[in-house]
Amino acid sequence: MTNTRTFTVWGLAVSATLLSPILVIFMIPLTIGIGFDIFELVGEGPIALALCAPAALLLLRLVPLRTVVHQLAVLLRPRLPLARSGELNYAPKSIS
Repeated sequence: MTNTRTFTVWGLAVSATLLSPILVIFMIPLTIGIGFDIFELVGEGPIALALCAPAALLLLRLVPLRTVVHQLAVLLRPRLPLARSGELNYAPKSIS
C-alpha cells in the first residue's frame, strides 16, 4: 500500500512539474483576452477605470514608487566616472 501511495504522489508531482510551464504559457494570453473582453463590454469609460483602480492601487502598495525610482537610478548611473578611468586595472591604448 505504501509503495502505491509513494509512486502516485511522485507521479503527480512530476506531472505537475512538467505541465506547469505549459499552463502558464497558455494562461497569460487567456487572461489578457479576458481583460480585453471586459474593456470591450463595459467600454473605456469610468466603469473600466473603477474596475482596474483596485488592482493598480494594490500594485502601487506592493512596490513603492521611491524604491522603483532608486533602482532605476542605480541601473542608469555609470559604475565608474570617466575622469577616474586611470583607477582601472588596465589603461586603454590609443588606436593611432
